[in-house]
Amino acid sequence: MDHVRGDEHRTPDGARSLSTDGDRRVPVDGAPRRRVAVAIIHGVGWQGSDFADDMMDAIGRAFYRLAPAAPDGALVFEPVHWAPVLEGAQEELTRRVRSEHDLDWGWLRHLMISFVGDGIAYGLTSHDRHVYDAIHGVVARSLHRLAGRAGADAPLCVIAHSLGSVIASNYLYDLGKPELVGSEVQSHMQDAPLERGETLTHFFTLGSPLAVWALHHQEFGCPLQVPPAELARHHPGLEGSWLNFFDRDDVLAYPLRPLNDAYARAVTEDVPVNAGGIIGRETPLSHNGYETASKVIERMAATLAETWRRLGPHR
Repeated sequence: MDHVRGDEHRTPDGARSLSTDGDRRVPVDGAPRRRVAVAIIHGVGWQGSDFADDMMDAIGRAFYRLAPAAPDGALVFEPVHWAPVLEGAQEELTRRVRSEHDLDWGWLRHLMISFVGDGIAYGLTSHDRHVYDAIHGVVARSLHRLAGRAGADAPLCVIAHSLGSVIASNYLYDLGKPELVGSEVQSHMQDAPLERGETLTHFFTLGSPLAVWALHHQEFGCPLQVPPAELARHHPGLEGSWLNFFDRDDVLAYPLRPLNDAYARAVTEDVPVNAGGIIGRETPLSHNGYETASKVIERMAATLAETWRRLGPHR
């Protein structure tokens, strides 16, 4: 039986939510299952509802190879599909700017609107936070579903690519300062430790522009703390980490530890990798190749497998 494909359904946001809850390997002592919750957040550009399928499959296969004793359902995935928040506005912008003028380089303009536009629209200002809150609302709904399926206090591991790493960092940072969380986001949250970010165990950033985003702040700011102090209360046997994967040819991705002393303490390791496959390798196109990079998949799967083992027999 395939270790990876078990329960599968489309979420209200359109993404494929996947767990491995088969009946092949059920604990015989009646103890609760140990589950590790994994949220996957995409980056800039047009993204279909199936954006995380290949990565979930690859991680699942590697995980069960490294943790053969794990039952189906040990990993519970939840894709965070926020792209629809901006798609309508981007389409309307394209229609308006072309309504009176025949603009050249249409394909490049489309890339500018969908790639650069995502980052500009997401930016929080003192006058307007509706896009920021709408995207964070998608994250909140996704984590609510994840807590319901994996367990309210399941260890939370977040995989975030490109602008998704900025979204994830901001969202999780805001959770630690309730006054920063908008009412729309709060309306989608329940009182589960996972939803409050208290069980954040691993943060995997892939092709992250967080270093550039840090220009918003004096001395490049204060990073998210991984794990939060509350993790020790919920899971005293777990150790957290922040692994930042970057390709040297990816002009959108940067190491984070050199930014300042706070980042050096918060980020466990900046991990150089070769991404992009045959076509994109050694070019800036490597930015879209992390999900298939074997070093990225294997390192994340090994970390998830060790987390599952450390949970102990009665989770």
